[in-house]
Amino acid sequence: MEFLNDFTVSVRKSLEEIDPSYQSYNGLVVCGTHAPHDTEMMIDKIQEARKNGTPTLLICFGNQLGAIQWARDNRIPDATSEEFGEGTFVVKKRPELKVGLHEGESWWSNYEVVIDWEIPKNFISVPFHPEYQSSKDKPHPILKEFLETCKNQCKHEWEIMGLLGYFKKCKLCNLGVRIRMLDENYYKSYGE
Repeated sequence: MEFLNDFTVSVRKSLEEIDPSYQSYNGLVVCGTHAPHDTEMMIDKIQEARKNGTPTLLICFGNQLGAIQWARDNRIPDATSEEFGEGTFVVKKRPELKVGLHEGESWWSNYEVVIDWEIPKNFISVPFHPEYQSSKDKPHPILKEFLETCKNQCKHEWEIMGLLGYFKKCKLCNLGVRIRMLDENYYKSYGE
């Protein structure tokens, strides 16, 4: 799992509470910031994730960068945000500051320029902070969905567990599967 930007602590904590194995999954999380930096590098990483089908979670500022990346690939090569760039503003500032918890953040997609930006199935993009609404007892559904997407894309690396080898576990995502030993060199899996 790769994390980009400044506000990663609360996201990591929330993901850990949902699934302690989350760090071993293939995924990209672009978090928020109050001081935009390395925006072109992050936009490149988002483009790469889109092309490769990498599960991606774009939170707050990450949501802005996702809209910019899509716009640049779709007829707006100078797409940027009013928060940090010069060019065609596909993300604009709201008149009043709204921080953190709910839809309707301080920055919003400029619907005069970008009508409907396409979010691939492997992307979850939100203009707010679901990690602030998540707890161990009540994990946020967006974070759960992201982790499920990551798990479903795992390229399993199995290791045989137990003395008799009746169980195998993925080293990457911790998925466990019962197996039946047919002979010492051949295993047939249940549930694959």
